[in-house]
Amino acid sequence: MRNKLMVLSCVLALVFFLGAVSLAGAEAEPKVGQVLGAVKFAKPLTDAEAQYLGLAKAGEFTLKDVKAPYILIEQFNTSCPHCMHQAPGLNKLFTMVQQDSALKDKIKFMSVGQANDDSAVKMWKAFHKVPFPVLPDPNSALGKALNFTPYPVSMLVDKSGKILWVEIGAFESADEVLPKIKAAAK
Repeated sequence: MRNKLMVLSCVLALVFFLGAVSLAGAEAEPKVGQVLGAVKFAKPLTDAEAQYLGLAKAGEFTLKDVKAPYILIEQFNTSCPHCMHQAPGLNKLFTMVQQDSALKDKIKFMSVGQANDDSAVKMWKAFHKVPFPVLPDPNSALGKALNFTPYPVSMLVDKSGKILWVEIGAFESADEVLPKIKAAAK
């Protein structure tokens, strides 16, 4: 009986220890003020997308290469139902920003398909009629930089990668999000 209690105590201690170790490396939700660092984004799908972002050529790039002070980035996955739900709202938000003369040249949009390749993001872009760049991210570089892989995550960042506004999960209304983005993009 004593040996069984000793074995049970050791097993429980091991389970507790392993749980504590796994929580120590757990992902934390992205927060305003967090900096992404030098994330390398994949080549835009088309020359027109590269031109929209202000890139010298259609190749890999970092946030510093984008010709705008702010970038609205959506981290998504093509199989995510919440991302599918958000797609029309993000398209509407893009249109609203494009129609606002004070924001149009200040904010560029891009969606980054976490763990998705070129063909998956091309289908996503066509199906959801996304009017801004959609980039493949087969190695989840953005999620790794964020230390957060759930999706969707929408965020406004500056050229240094500092998060100025973030929404975790699908937002319901572009009308509610726009004032928050305006306030963050001073």
